[in-house]
Amino acid sequence: MTPKDKIQSRAVELSIEHRFLCLEWSTGCGKTLGAAKIVSKILKDKPDAKGYLICKESTHKKNWVDDFKKHKMSKVAKSMKTILYASLKNQHKKADFIILDECHALTPKRIKALRQILQKGTRIIFLSATIPKEKKQLMNDLCKKVYYDKISLNKAFELKLLPEPSLVVHKVYLNKEIVNGKYWEFEARRPKNRKSGINKFCKHKDLFMTLKNTPKTWGVICQGSEQEHYDALTNQMAYYQGLSEDREVPYLVREGCRNKFLNIASNRKKFIAEVKTQTVKDLVKDFRLDNSRFICFTGSINQVKELGSSNAVHSKNKGTINQDLVDCFNNLECSELFAVKMLREGINLTNIERGIITQLDSGIGSFFQMLGRCLRHEFPEMHLLVVQDTQDVVYFNKSMENFNEKYITWR
Repeated sequence: MTPKDKIQSRAVELSIEHRFLCLEWSTGCGKTLGAAKIVSKILKDKPDAKGYLICKESTHKKNWVDDFKKHKMSKVAKSMKTILYASLKNQHKKADFIILDECHALTPKRIKALRQILQKGTRIIFLSATIPKEKKQLMNDLCKKVYYDKISLNKAFELKLLPEPSLVVHKVYLNKEIVNGKYWEFEARRPKNRKSGINKFCKHKDLFMTLKNTPKTWGVICQGSEQEHYDALTNQMAYYQGLSEDREVPYLVREGCRNKFLNIASNRKKFIAEVKTQTVKDLVKDFRLDNSRFICFTGSINQVKELGSSNAVHSKNKGTINQDLVDCFNNLECSELFAVKMLREGINLTNIERGIITQLDSGIGSFFQMLGRCLRHEFPEMHLLVVQDTQDVVYFNKSMENFNEKYITWR
């Protein structure tokens, strides 16, 4: 019996003992097949059992269909209704069992909707590679005794379930001077009338005097280098964060400042991704010259356009475009795939040799999800870009807490 067979057999045994079971398994351990085998056991004990398979994205649904066919589990497939989390609120038929794929997608509203299909004895199988603490709290509130069976990425490497990867980290630095005439615009103050208002432009070093000497109804915009732009956003964030945490400030004002802080933080994150565009371009060019099959996780749709690719999966695509692009890649008809906040989880991609992670998130889960897409190849190589002396380094250090340093090389 292979290590993967042993893991899945153990999952079936655990499901007999635990009504609420979470397979918190790394990529490559076979969460899909493990869940299918648990349902097969349920059907053996109760042939007329009916349940739900709940997925995060439509592309994940097709992945399950393909896996059921591959493992000849049509009986299991027919026993359940496959829906997205967004459709949970429309379901009313009680379930004997429920599979919650990518269960970290649960929210308080979705938990409430989930309760309407539960009945006495309903069994729940939670699936995810990484689950944040706040999501586990939601799961524990729904089910009082969830059993967590965890297999980390490092454990999967140790068990030879996955090939050992090469993580190449590229150091990127903010320009302290304006390069090639490209400057960044920082809105220090909005004009009173957004549509027809007047803006005054200045350099960062002249901001204080410009604000003082410019009519209050005018907007003020600073034009400067990457470093000046980053520092201005960071200072603005600190200002609104301070107000949002000041108990002497009225509650509604604090809430407004909190929202402003979050909005600026989002803009700063997009900016950090954007300054990496040229480095990503260079990597993509090299990959194409080497005829490599690769996936590139980008920071925005605009960045994809600047990189010059039409093979991009994102939320603005209509109809079946995203699935068509994935199929093109998996059928080996296309050799590159770009993704904007998609394809990080719940989907198998064929023979990816290399990958690029343009931007990390605050949670460690995003890194492992994106890395996992490349771990199907014999010699997987993932490239990660980190802007030095910025919040990017904080995200990177957090992501590396549970990752073995021996797989990392620096450029």
